[in-house]
Amino acid sequence: MMEVRVLDRRAAGRYSISARLRWESVGQRDRGEGVTENISTRGVYFQSDRRLAAGQPIRLTMTLQRLSICVGGDGVVVRVEPHEGGYGVGVSLEELSPLPDALCVDSDS
Repeated sequence: MMEVRVLDRRAAGRYSISARLRWESVGQRDRGEGVTENISTRGVYFQSDRRLAAGQPIRLTMTLQRLSICVGGDGVVVRVEPHEGGYGVGVSLEELSPLPDALCVDSDS
């Protein structure tokens, strides 16, 4: 019997967290919203109703309700796949930092 192993190339642990997010293309006017499926210190996987392109630099903003903290960061789209009436988008983050409340997804501004 042969054992087959799938190598997990993820550099950081993932956490299943559902949070609303906003994204915008860096250097373009393209923007949208989505909902995270999981996050880590190095990446985010989220659902979007819009297709993004692999290699596209984007800026993310999201509010992590469990931690009551608003975070955001720059990253690059590394994977896009059809997913339940929309698209699953994998983003490799350059950094993830706390943001002021005024920039949070759930703020009124």
